[in-house]
Amino acid sequence: MAHKEYIREIPGSDTVVLCIHGIFGSPDVFKPILKQIPADWSVFNILLDGHGKSVQDFARSSMTKWKGQVQRTLTYLSVRYSKIIIVGHSMGTLFALQAADGSNPRIKALFLLDVPLMPILRPSCASNALQILCERIPADNKVAFAQNAAVSVTPDKRVWRYLTWLPRILELSKEIEITRKCISKVKVPCRVFLSQKDELVSLRSYRYLKGNPRIKVSMLPGATHFYFSEENTARMQRAFASMCRKVRTMPAKK
Repeated sequence: MAHKEYIREIPGSDTVVLCIHGIFGSPDVFKPILKQIPADWSVFNILLDGHGKSVQDFARSSMTKWKGQVQRTLTYLSVRYSKIIIVGHSMGTLFALQAADGSNPRIKALFLLDVPLMPILRPSCASNALQILCERIPADNKVAFAQNAAVSVTPDKRVWRYLTWLPRILELSKEIEITRKCISKVKVPCRVFLSQKDELVSLRSYRYLKGNPRIKVSMLPGATHFYFSEENTARMQRAFASMCRKVRTMPAKK
């Protein structure tokens, strides 16, 4: 998909899957999940504002624009579909959790990957970023290749330009704080997968999720924020397919 959004509207469908990627991320991260979406359901795999472009384009965007884009999309889908499943990765999971407080009865389930309620920055992430920037990724560094494929902002060797991203990082930190307070308000079934070796999300994020019985959390052994083994991918696909079967049997309205 090369960091392009993917929209599939099926006439007469009552169910839609909304996919929301993370900060710096791409709709491409959901490729394995897209394969499990029933052919008679619609799909909105959106590209957030400022992503898929240059470092400067990303800096000119904002959390306000991203949240507004997600809200407008949800408003559009809520008018047209009786059932909405939200799939999120990283920052996208924050928007999903905030939306699932029961105020929108069309939202039936959440499927979330690497929920960043306790962010970290491991040295390996910075090391991989440097390899990507210098275009010197060792052939055996699967994690760096996955990171390169998943980040949609075009690398820029003028590293000082990345300083303009600081406001976006600060906005993300505030959004994390807001979302932590929303966990107890989640009213729909929520399936969460956390990566065991995540470079950007601490496994301590689990402590914020475990208090809500509607949220089921599983660990992906050996996975990182962007890299998932074939076994991990197959496990996520099975879990998502199971969720789709359950949503299909749910009544259209509460």
